[in-house]
Order: sequence, then structure tokens, then C-alpha cells
Amino acid sequence: MDELVMKLVSGAIVGALVGLVGYASAARRRRQEAHAEAARAATEEDPTPTLLRQAEEADRLRDELTAQGRENEALGHARAAVDHWTALTQTRVGRFQGERQSALRRLTELRSRTGTA
Repeated sequence: MDELVMKLVSGAIVGALVGLVGYASAARRRRQEAHAEAARAATEEDPTPTLLRQAEEADRLRDELTAQGRENEALGHARAAVDHWTALTQTRVGRFQGERQSALRRLTELRSRTGTA
């Protein structure tokens, strides 16, 4: 009888240890996946600063070329400015609406002056 009890206790201990190791392994895997996901999210760059620099540069070039009387060349930069400001309004909903409207107005003015409306 004592031998049977010892086998049952031994089996219960082994079962408990196997279950504990399995649980610890699964918990470790979940932590690693969460850590990897957090690292991926942290390394994804926010496109806003890049888009903002590009939009401002396109605006500057458009204005510079227009002031030099090179309106046909300025049209490409005007279109790029509108594209960048539009992307910014989509990235940051509710922001950059005024800048986008201004860029659209400037593009329309350039198109009118160059006859490409």
C-alpha cells in the first residue's frame, strides 16, 4: 500500500512539474512576443516630420521659382507641396488643413498664370 501511495505522489509531483515547466515556457514566449512587438512599434518612424520638411521645402521652392519668374518650373513644386500637405492632413487628421488650402490656392494661381488650368 505504501508503495502505491509513493507512486501516486511521485506521479503527481512529476505531473505538476511538467505542467509548471509548460506554463513557464508559454509565459516566456508571450513575453518575448510582446517585447518584439513593442520593439517593432518603437522603430516605426512617424512620417509627420519627414512629410512636414518635404512640404515646407516644396513651398519654399515654389515661391522662390515664382519670384524668379520661372512659373512653369514652380508648378511641379506646387503640385508636390499639395501632395505633401494632403498626406499630412491624412496622417494627422484635423491638422494642416490651412496649409493644404494655401498650397491648393497657390497651385491654382500658378496654373492660371501659366495657362495649364
